[in-house]
Amino acid sequence: MLLLTSCRYERRAQPAFYFWKTQYQQREQEHTALRKLGVNQLFVRIMDVDLDETGKAVPVSPITFRNNLPDSIDIVPVVYIVNSVLRQQSEQTLTILANRILAFTEAKVKQSGKDKFTELQIDCDWTQTTRETYFLLLRKMKALLADKAVTLSATLRLHQIKNRHASGIPPVDKVLLMCYNMGNLRKYGMQNSILDMKEMTTYLKDFLGSYPLPIDVALPLFSWSVVFRDKQYVGISKHLDSWSLADTSLFYRQEGTPLYHLKRNLPKAGLRVNDVIRKEEVSVQDLFAASDFLSRYLPRKDLKVLFYHLDADLLNRFSDEQLQEIIDRF
Repeated sequence: MLLLTSCRYERRAQPAFYFWKTQYQQREQEHTALRKLGVNQLFVRIMDVDLDETGKAVPVSPITFRNNLPDSIDIVPVVYIVNSVLRQQSEQTLTILANRILAFTEAKVKQSGKDKFTELQIDCDWTQTTRETYFLLLRKMKALLADKAVTLSATLRLHQIKNRHASGIPPVDKVLLMCYNMGNLRKYGMQNSILDMKEMTTYLKDFLGSYPLPIDVALPLFSWSVVFRDKQYVGISKHLDSWSLADTSLFYRQEGTPLYHLKRNLPKAGLRVNDVIRKEEVSVQDLFAASDFLSRYLPRKDLKVLFYHLDADLLNRFSDEQLQEIIDRF
């Protein structure tokens, strides 16, 4: 009995990556990282599902494969469903939608060079008004997968853990907790909307351990530049990076803040003089803190830890050893 009680089960954390681009092409740096970390699964965004001008649900920006996935990497297809698609759907149209999603996904998996997949993930930020429709769609998807030995998973936002009675528990085999985009992106100020430990604590500390489904987690590697004009949110700029923000002929930075003020118009970037750019990014120390927190409050069960997302530029900010330490902290 002493031996049994003194034994501590060591949780095993399997690393994986999201791939969230519209074109897959093998890049040596990316696949070197996968190999060094022992990654054997890539969660690949297959398409968005949105409404066309006639109100019909259609695939949007589906992925194309310029190369096959490596033999050592299994594909987990991910389908993002825009929440508005779920409004005014009948059971009949949901049946049609489920079949179309699966057929489209299977065709894309074959294009990736794979004969099969063992998990399908559905990504949707559902609301109370679309919950029942979404859950019915998931049940139809699960029924289609029943004889294929395929696990059905769904993504979760932080609020859907804390407010599970209002949000509901999705009828899937497991969930993937997205530990990013947790703050108010549109609020002017110095906060980091990508990763905020205060928000994570508020939404997860007292609720994560009792969630009734197996949980995998995803952590962010990305950064972005959020633009404000007269302290009002304008959008995320795709034309700025750390190098251009550091150009003192273009910007001046409020000391001790992530806020950069534009000195002159930049028409090609859609920016105007006096626009304020908030640079948001995560450091390895931020990821260590998030990993330690999640490890403390997650049930002591095996899980996958995903990084969002696989991209050579993002990998340049983190060493293989740092990413491995994040995994080890679980």
